[in-house]
Amino acid sequence: MRDAPAIYWALGMTDLKGTDPTKPELAILKLLWRSKELNARDIHGEIEKDFGWSYSTVRTVLERMADKGLISKTPVDGVNIYEPQVGKVALLSRMIADFSTRVLELDTAPAAAFFAESKLLSDKELAELEDVLRKAETE
Repeated sequence: MRDAPAIYWALGMTDLKGTDPTKPELAILKLLWRSKELNARDIHGEIEKDFGWSYSTVRTVLERMADKGLISKTPVDGVNIYEPQVGKVALLSRMIADFSTRVLELDTAPAAAFFAESKLLSDKELAELEDVLRKAETE
């Protein structure tokens, strides 16, 4: 018998624990989605004002994110370069599904049109999100 809500099964997301990003991790992912790759110093420079973290704290969070499979790190000339390993649309659709079922107690996720004004999603990504959510709704 299924323990996860139907929308999770449709999106292939039956085990969400431990992989959803925290608020700071999501901020780092957003930076990496925009820039494609950054080193720890650049990431620290961008999020220091929002979180007040030291450089060593940022490095610890980056290591945890790599352990969770959210990002990858590649040493280049003695500096680790971090890249996102989870797609923006894939993660956002999973988070939308989780919020829709867990918080709003909906059987289906809201239409992607709800996110049309998002500064994070391009038109192409919005269309992809719509396809993912529509697929989840019909399965």
